[in-house]
Amino acid sequence: MKRIAMSACAICAGFLFWVFALNDDPSRLNPISIEAGTLSSDVLPIEQAITLGQVKGEDGRAVPLLITGLSETTVTAVDLTGHGASADLDLFKILEEVPEAELVALYSKAVGEAGRTVTQDYPLSQFLPAAGKGQRHIGSGTNFPEHAEETTSSSVFSFPKFGVATPPVTSVAYDQEVLLDYEVEICARFDRDIASLADFEAARKGFFLCGDFTDRSTLLKMIDTDNFDSGSGFSDAKSGPGYLPSGPFLVIPVDWRSFVEQERIETRLDGALRQDARGGQMILDFGQLVEKVLDDSVSTRFLYQGDRYQLIEDAVISTGQVLMSGTPEGVIFMPPSLRHMARGVIRHVVTGAFVGQASGYDSVIASFIQDEFAAKRFLQPGQVVTYASASMGTISITVRR
Repeated sequence: MKRIAMSACAICAGFLFWVFALNDDPSRLNPISIEAGTLSSDVLPIEQAITLGQVKGEDGRAVPLLITGLSETTVTAVDLTGHGASADLDLFKILEEVPEAELVALYSKAVGEAGRTVTQDYPLSQFLPAAGKGQRHIGSGTNFPEHAEETTSSSVFSFPKFGVATPPVTSVAYDQEVLLDYEVEICARFDRDIASLADFEAARKGFFLCGDFTDRSTLLKMIDTDNFDSGSGFSDAKSGPGYLPSGPFLVIPVDWRSFVEQERIETRLDGALRQDARGGQMILDFGQLVEKVLDDSVSTRFLYQGDRYQLIEDAVISTGQVLMSGTPEGVIFMPPSLRHMARGVIRHVVTGAFVGQASGYDSVIASFIQDEFAAKRFLQPGQVVTYASASMGTISITVRR
């Protein structure tokens, strides 16, 4: 009996050592698939897409540009105010003021021998967000299969995301109560209100690079793990200030399906590759996402800051609203491990939390969040997140204290 008791004590001691004494590995990462070859960013030829952007002029107004070239430090473009376009317009409105044939002619001249007679160079830091000025958008969850697997989600879902987009060179605030995570995405917006699939098919479609920062702490506390589509958690976790950084270019392709399928996007954290995918890996394409959103326009299940919302207002994806693709694999978040769960259960019992209102699940989540803060795996002050794409430009975000 004494040997059995000693063995049991040794097993218990070893278990407690494994649960509490060993530190979590701060370098643990979700695995990612990396495409062969380094991502190279460029501007698509005018035969494939019109690429537009805006910079802030000396008078504070938005100057419309036709993008014709790109380097690591500068963007080459034609100032369209000298060709009939007004300042401070939505980018789609440029196409109403400058005939497409003239844009084609300007591009051809800009990339030819006389290019410097019509173009100027602009720093990326001068660009305004291609997302526009909308304040209410449509997020897509787990729309890439590997990301669905790493987050244990079984289906694609949608949610409202609130906030104004920030420019391609920007910052996001560090908060000691936030587990801040990155997500790179392809975003779309349209030149008209979308109330039907016929509207979608008829619309001009513009695509741009975007980010979807997430407070995993808030999401873990609010999410319904049995139903990600419950409407709880995602809007609150993804609608913080600066949580929608936008790329500099609105790309309006001739063939939107081919463009999205081929477009490559990536995330780098302090230069290290963390996400790498193409739009063709999406489970639902943008047409299918639009159909899903329109079919879910009545429910008021979406919770944000204590109030209930519909996914879209008046059953319409309005002009200026952004529709997001969802993100590929490689985010920082990893679900609680068996060790995290064991630690949470023991804390639940030892602290007496089981006597009060807290459930065992609540204690496991609270313990997991505590451990993740201690491990400092999530974004920290001074780190730089870089989102890049093949033809939609780049975004650089510094995490500021």
